[in-house]
Amino acid sequence: MKNGIITGAIVLAGIGGLVLYNNNSNSNLPTRNDDPKTERSFSEYGDKDCADFSSQREAQEFFEKQGGPDEDFHNLDRDGDGVVCESLK
Repeated sequence: MKNGIITGAIVLAGIGGLVLYNNNSNSNLPTRNDDPKTERSFSEYGDKDCADFSSQREAQEFFEKQGGPDEDFHNLDRDGDGVVCESLK
């Protein structure tokens, strides 16, 4: 009886450790941003790329309207200099 209790405790401890390990190993994965502005931006406009704009100016206006460099959800400013879609110039 005593050995069964000890074995059970060891098995439960192992399962608990495995659960903790799996939770910690995923901690570097990106998390979902539940910011309603982000969700609205994607649902209204889809995921925009530079190819979706006819000019750099149009892309820049869209970028600034969406919040500029602080909220570049569409990743239009890849080098982070505040100027988007420089290849369209």
